[in-house]
Amino acid sequence: MPAPFVWYDNMTERPQDATRFLEAMFGWQPNDIGTMTFLTKDGDDMPFAATCDELQGISGWVPYFEVDDLPAATARARENGANVIAENVVGPAGDASFIRDPGGSPMALWKRGS
Repeated sequence: MPAPFVWYDNMTERPQDATRFLEAMFGWQPNDIGTMTFLTKDGDDMPFAATCDELQGISGWVPYFEVDDLPAATARARENGANVIAENVVGPAGDASFIRDPGGSPMALWKRGS
């Protein structure tokens, strides 16, 4: 399976402010589910991104790459020089490991839930 960008989180110390900005700026519709706020475009029924709290020093827009095997992908990332920030974090639609690539960019490896 190719590893496309499938999701984006805007991780910030002020998620409510970020949500209000994105709603006003782009018309994205917020849906607060407690741990994060899902964002949808007008007329769409599925979210494409979310705002949420920072995670262990990760802030800003974080892309998610879908993987078939999360533990194997996390191990492969580590073997290739990534700094693993958090492993197997349970989310509302699947589990993720958060990493920084060797250049310092954050990203999430994500396994879709069943």
